[in-house]
Amino acid sequence: MTENQEHLKRLEEQWNLVMAEDERKHALISDLFGHISDLTAQLAEAHMDLRDRKDMLELKRTKLDQAEKQIEDLRRKTDEHVFSMVIIDGDNMPFQDEFVRDGLLGGKRVASLLRKAITEDIKTRFPSLPANAQVVIRVYANLKGLSKKYRELLPDSASFEDFVRGYNTVHPTCDFIDAGCGKECADEKIKAALKFGLGDSHCKQVFFGGPGDNGYARVFDSFLEDQTIRGQITLMSGPPFAYELAAIKDKFQNVAFDNIFRGQKLPNETNRRTSFHITPPGTPMPSNAPLSFAAAAKVPTSPAHSAPAQLYCPEPKPSPNGVILRNRLGQRVDSRLSYSQSDFSSLKDRKLCNNFHLLGKCFYLDKYGKCHHIHGEKLTAQQLEALRGIARQSPCLNGLSCSQTDCVAGHRCPREPCHLENCWFPKEMHGVDSQVID
Repeated sequence: MTENQEHLKRLEEQWNLVMAEDERKHALISDLFGHISDLTAQLAEAHMDLRDRKDMLELKRTKLDQAEKQIEDLRRKTDEHVFSMVIIDGDNMPFQDEFVRDGLLGGKRVASLLRKAITEDIKTRFPSLPANAQVVIRVYANLKGLSKKYRELLPDSASFEDFVRGYNTVHPTCDFIDAGCGKECADEKIKAALKFGLGDSHCKQVFFGGPGDNGYARVFDSFLEDQTIRGQITLMSGPPFAYELAAIKDKFQNVAFDNIFRGQKLPNETNRRTSFHITPPGTPMPSNAPLSFAAAAKVPTSPAHSAPAQLYCPEPKPSPNGVILRNRLGQRVDSRLSYSQSDFSSLKDRKLCNNFHLLGKCFYLDKYGKCHHIHGEKLTAQQLEALRGIARQSPCLNGLSCSQTDCVAGHRCPREPCHLENCWFPKEMHGVDSQVID
């Protein structure tokens, strides 16, 4: 091969190499453009997704702002209706005599002082509550009975009716309410008021004044396990707390207004209603006729020398010592009790220790070295019978299956028939067959 041919061949090989390199460059550039195109599409899709997310976030932020505004509006509206409720047993927690003595002006003065004292206490102990929170004060009492008592206690003072009238004119939310003469009337109204206050989300604190009545201990016992509700309740002190209330009062918040309420109950409270219980009639009923609430109301009050009264009829025969009486269903039946109305009333007001007098022993005295109820001198047989009737006005915790021979509590509601919506005696302790099976 000639020299020119060899040179041409080399040039041709170089050309082929250059062409192959160009093809590789072209392929590389084509791949790059394809990759860029894919990335551009992904970027556009990412931009669209990001825009959608931003729109969604903006929508959620708008809804969140609206929700927060609605919550704030609701909180503001709620704060406008926030209130604290003050519930007072007027028979049980009397105002200082000086206010009652001043009649109309005294009523106005004590209502103003009480509202101011409650408001200041709320601001001190609950600073987070709105400053404009209302204070609703309800005093429930037997006005006829209190009026009579104050006429005896303060004969030279203005009328008790004027005092109540003055009290009621101070503020629209400040009321002294006549609960009527029935022994359960005020109790039921007070229980309903407590239920209303604690069940209302706008009510931030319930003040209760009724320390001298053990019957209220059953109400507050049901709140002991609920710390939230216990935090909503403040017990006001005045007259000494009844024993059962004294045992649980420290579980709740306490406050005292010594310049407003008496430190002792009104004297000679023989006609005052008693703790959620019905007082038995003063004269005996026929043994073959059940004692109804209406019939009991028609029976005249007996003098001290009246015949013994029956707690309810018909009654079983007395039980021998240590023997538990039961009916055909195996339910416990309380034995017959006979006592005079005068013994029942006088013993009820003395707040005697049932266990000490009836059983000869006192758990609290043995365990704690003191008892807030009265031990004192030995009672007569007739008085012991009346005290046993008083003890039976509280239901036995063991129910109708109770097998304690020394149990002094009641195993049947003394009201026959009973029309109380929230009677302390459970449903099964109503209408119990009292016919004893030997």
